[in-house]
Amino acid sequence: MIGSTTRVVLVAFLILAQTGCGFQSSPAQGLNFTAPSDWKASPGVLGFMQFWRAPANNGEFLMLFHSPKKLSADDIFSSDRMKDTLQDASIVRRQPITICDKQPATYVEARGSSEKGRQDRVDLVLSDVAGASYIAMYVRPVDAPPNPLALASLRELCAKS
Repeated sequence: MIGSTTRVVLVAFLILAQTGCGFQSSPAQGLNFTAPSDWKASPGVLGFMQFWRAPANNGEFLMLFHSPKKLSADDIFSSDRMKDTLQDASIVRRQPITICDKQPATYVEARGSSEKGRQDRVDLVLSDVAGASYIAMYVRPVDAPPNPLALASLRELCAKS
């Protein structure tokens, strides 16, 4: 069986590959997105995705996805699509939000269980910047207190000034 993180990576790759992504750029290039400074970053994966792990290695991680084409929140944030990431996934909340001083975005909170049987919470933000779509995702065990810096980074899908 593949792990929860691997499954997220594979699902993200399939979603973005279907949109005809070019893989030349870093996922955070041109954004103000910053993970907490003490989190360990992976190298960019094919130029469209990167993830960061919490130093405590307690199951918390951040992921950033970039698609050069706009993605629909309805296509990305369905309970069925979330079940590709988490077993028994359900969307708890989905709402439009504003980030970056007037930039529209969609916020989603979902819950489900990992393959290890742990209950996880997933917070996601989808927004468009310069004609491209970005998804920032923060995953943590349901019973773990949220890292305020990780949650804040979800709302940093802003173009650099």
